[in-house]
Amino acid sequence: MKKTVVGLTGGIACGKSVAADILRSAGAYIIDTDVISREIINDADVREKMRAAFPQAYNGLELDRAKLRELVFSDGEKLKILNAITHPPIAERTREYIEKSDEPITVVVAPLLYEAGFDRFTSYDIAVVCDEEVRIERLKKRDAISEETARRMSKSQLADAERAGRADCVIYNNGTLAQFRANVLRIYYELSDPAGR
Repeated sequence: MKKTVVGLTGGIACGKSVAADILRSAGAYIIDTDVISREIINDADVREKMRAAFPQAYNGLELDRAKLRELVFSDGEKLKILNAITHPPIAERTREYIEKSDEPITVVVAPLLYEAGFDRFTSYDIAVVCDEEVRIERLKKRDAISEETARRMSKSQLADAERAGRADCVIYNNGTLAQFRANVLRIYYELSDPAGR
């Protein structure tokens, strides 16, 4: 059976998780690198490196994610350190999950698909994009954070234009959920039917 590995990326609060849920309900196997990042944080080796690099973000063995987010999104060097610690084990586990998948469409959901080099695992990439102001409002509401923090988080990622320029397909998410769902499903069915591409 031929397996297509799809990369699903997009800026924070653009709608990747919603797109992933739609694809999962349609039958795709979903590998979410955000979920994997939460898994690997509990690995002894990663936890040791994290506690050494970000002692302020730990209460004993317990990671305070809000504190970590505050630290890394206010300091570009700290964000680089975090990525250097977490990206290799996330990549390794992503590869393992891809190998275990027996679904024809396997989707790797990765906000940092290109920045972290996770696109080396994929043969077709989808970028979800939306207007900056739409994203900021969603992010403020979702994470209960200030506009300043939301903008710093947004700016820490690849620009939508660059992400869209590298993807095979771009889905815009400025409209209704029904419109977004229809667009995501159209791509899924095209990928499921090789003659449709």
